Amino acid sequence: MKEKGIIEMSENSFGGKWTVEKLNILSNYLSAYLDALKNKPFKKIYVDAFAGTGKITIGDVEEEIVGSVRLALNRERRFDRYIFIEKKKRFARELQTIVDTEYLEIKDRIIIKNEDCNAALLEICKKTNWSTNRAILFLDPYATEVKWDTLMAVAATKAFDVWYLFPFSAAQRMMKNDGEIDESWRLKLNSLFGDKGWYDRFYTIDPQINLFGEESKIKNINANELSIYITERLETIFPAVARKPRLFYNTKNSPLFLFCFAVANDNPKACNLALRIANHILKDKE
Repeated sequence: MKEKGIIEMSENSFGGKWTVEKLNILSNYLSAYLDALKNKPFKKIYVDAFAGTGKITIGDVEEEIVGSVRLALNRERRFDRYIFIEKKKRFARELQTIVDTEYLEIKDRIIIKNEDCNAALLEICKKTNWSTNRAILFLDPYATEVKWDTLMAVAATKAFDVWYLFPFSAAQRMMKNDGEIDESWRLKLNSLFGDKGWYDRFYTIDPQINLFGEESKIKNINANELSIYITERLETIFPAVARKPRLFYNTKNSPLFLFCFAVANDNPKACNLALRIANHILKDKE
């Protein structure tokens, strides 16, 4: 039987089937996580760094769907604390209204932060007692907002399980075919990957000499190679990372996002359990 709040596949869902698939993966993991930790002494926290409002637009009609906020709040097993981060003031206000009207019985467990996700997460990492708390972090950015320094702080807590929707398409678009990348985009990519090595990894010397006899660069990359690189980068800061993240495509079969899973807990037993559950869910194509 499906947990309350899981979304059925629908062609009319925001973003297409991949959005529904993403939310179902998250929902399945939340169920397994809460069940696995039900008898543990830790307080359990759910952090949604791009919480939104709980509403989407389908065509010209605004319609509520079960988004990540409600997927967390609607469960039979509860988290001890919910932290919803939303940078847009209007969205944060709408989210507060949902909490005030639909979740009064657990309102005292819910915190809404109208802040930049990076600043909010750094504060959470710094001010939480991680010896008595464990958490799930859902990172679902609009584009390239998540900074590598933030991921490092999350990993350093040794307490988070992280689901990160990496902006695959945005990163590829910023990597110009001729290697002539604007400096601001280079800095953004450095921050996204936490490394400058992406350039040498994905650009090679063009075998054709230009009119002035100068060497030039060409992009040499495919979806699989970029997926491997992102996974390798996450493995430099997290004790365990799912080796086969889910790649989501648009209707034209172009890669959009890579749904990655990483474990900050370095306890072998806890780490292996989290990774085993996530791998099972990622493998499931239902």
